[in-house]
Amino acid sequence: MTIKENIQELQDRLKYSGFGETLNKELEKQIKAKKSDFVLDMSKDLGEKKLDYGLNFRKSDEGRYYYNGFDAKLSTPEGKEQSQRFYQNQGISAKEALNLLEGRAVYKSMFNKEGERYNAWLQLDLGSRDEKGQHPVTQYHQNYGFKLEGAVKELPLKDLKSPDQIDLLLYSLKKGNRHQVEIEGNDGKFLLEANPRFKTINMYDGQGKRMKYSVLKAAKNQVSHEAKKDTQLKTKSKGVKM
Repeated sequence: MTIKENIQELQDRLKYSGFGETLNKELEKQIKAKKSDFVLDMSKDLGEKKLDYGLNFRKSDEGRYYYNGFDAKLSTPEGKEQSQRFYQNQGISAKEALNLLEGRAVYKSMFNKEGERYNAWLQLDLGSRDEKGQHPVTQYHQNYGFKLEGAVKELPLKDLKSPDQIDLLLYSLKKGNRHQVEIEGNDGKFLLEANPRFKTINMYDGQGKRMKYSVLKAAKNQVSHEAKKDTQLKTKSKGVKM
């Protein structure tokens, strides 16, 4: 592999991982300087919060450079910090790192020691650290029993009539995002997030207040009941002869 090919490969990797192309020139500069290893720094302002990344690269004995993952640190105006090192083989993107550091779970496809692929939700234990200063990663395996699509369909959500709309919502939740939705019979916007640990969906109102899942399910039942009642009334009215 030529240096040019190596640089292009790594630039593609960064773009795929959600870091865009802003580091491309510095990446090329560091490789051409033939350093044994180096770190590329990048920061993002997230309203009042700030997220700092440190992307790690190392040169092999054969002279090829590899991307080894990145360190991420989330800072709040109150001075609180959460940090974690994400390795290349974990496949965590820049946005997924943010979601993990904010306590949400992401859904990933991985390989076990036997090389077999499996799917699992990953979530950081932000309340503890191991001997390396890392937050332990909890996995909720695909056999754990959390059915995201089923949990979503139990909620009285508006504008989710087509399969494409449902797929977009599920994709966003699997990335660990808080996804904005509208609720039947309610004004304003609401936010959903996956909660695999308790096999449910968390929902927040416009002020960030947690809403009870049971109340939302009851709201859907009420909407379904009223729709059924309305259909029955229309059917009866069509059968009345004047």
